[in-house]
Amino acid sequence: MAEVLPEGLLAGAFTLQVLRPDAETAERYRYAWALDALALGLAVFGGVHVALILPSRAVSNDFAHYYISSRLLLTGADVYSTPLEPEYDRWGFHYTRGIPTATNPPFLVGMFAPFAALPPRAAFWAWTLLETVCLGYVLAATWQLTSSRLSAQARRLVCGAIVASAPVYWHFFFSQCQLLIAAMILVAYRFLRKGKPQRACLVIATAGWLKIFPVVLLPWFLWRASADWKMRWKCLGATLAWSIGIVLATGWECWKQFWTHGMAVLERWVTWQRHFNFTVPSFVKNAAWSVHGFNPEWNGLHGWVTVGAVIGLALIALAYGLSWRTGGRQKGADLELEFCLLSAAMLAGITEAWGHYFVILGFPAAVGVARIVQRPTCGRAVILGASLVMLNAMGSWRSPWLEFVVSYIPLYGLLLLGAFFVNEMRCSAPLTASPTTFVPRRS
Repeated sequence: MAEVLPEGLLAGAFTLQVLRPDAETAERYRYAWALDALALGLAVFGGVHVALILPSRAVSNDFAHYYISSRLLLTGADVYSTPLEPEYDRWGFHYTRGIPTATNPPFLVGMFAPFAALPPRAAFWAWTLLETVCLGYVLAATWQLTSSRLSAQARRLVCGAIVASAPVYWHFFFSQCQLLIAAMILVAYRFLRKGKPQRACLVIATAGWLKIFPVVLLPWFLWRASADWKMRWKCLGATLAWSIGIVLATGWECWKQFWTHGMAVLERWVTWQRHFNFTVPSFVKNAAWSVHGFNPEWNGLHGWVTVGAVIGLALIALAYGLSWRTGGRQKGADLELEFCLLSAAMLAGITEAWGHYFVILGFPAAVGVARIVQRPTCGRAVILGASLVMLNAMGSWRSPWLEFVVSYIPLYGLLLLGAFFVNEMRCSAPLTASPTTFVPRRS
């Protein structure tokens, strides 16, 4: 005969059974706590890593370059022909040889002018605050755009990894503007998803006038504005009108000086650089140069710079072609994958993409993680993981026999990430929420 428990003991046993999580639930709790602890550790590491280096960077490039260029504008001096070295000495900055005059586009010089109106130290910390705000927006947008596919713990881990990433560290190290560009690109993308293509095109055009290279994405925004050509023409007209306004507001003569002098300095700088420029054109040029022992007297160097630039443009065109082919022109297109692929192709194909440019890949990396979670396979997970690891292997390698090979590890990771997105476009049906798969027509 079964033993009959007293009523109190029976109730207590029932209560323990209800309140005690089973082994599977407890394991999930431990897994969630482990993810949160890892995310927090990554975020703290990234924040401390940046905080330790910031004070010493207040007198160095690229902040110093921004500050001096905008000071010249504020004082009415010729921005693109005034020698920088005396100005660096005057304001207490450390001068970098190889950049004798200003190289930033006039719109960026004008945008930075309010910071240059402050004393150098105050301007540095104000600019750092803007960088931090832009990073915060990139994290917030990434959090929101992946919320339907990643758990809160997974999103916290992704955001922590972005904060701890090498591109973010180098961005703050150089006090660059790429986080601002990354934030603007995401603003434009979100406008497109919400069915506001004109605003999206205006934002991406503004980013292009700030730093030129985001213009690579403008054709895609115009193309995906709508299935209706009337709306596409409206977007193009608005973009042209806005661009003309920017040029007139910043001064046509200033732009002529920029293209004549500023771009010439940039081209020389890119030509002679052997490290930290992780693009296909840079790789092609340095591959040819390495065969000649990096001899500065080699006459064929400039020819290979041109060859590399052409190959980079061909790579970008290939990404557009793949997007057109797999996207079915308009109906049924997966805008998210196209956007991520073109972002990777843009960085790989332009002539200049230093390590800090890769902050633009924060959202595409999160999309890759979300796609793996939705359709997990070992091979795809290994490919994505390897690409993300390589994207963070940034440094100047000095080994005489491995220098050229290993110094482009981030580029290999970038190309692998692009291949991952190509595979997703080929093999996967659109997996994103409906707002990302089409843009409603405007009447």
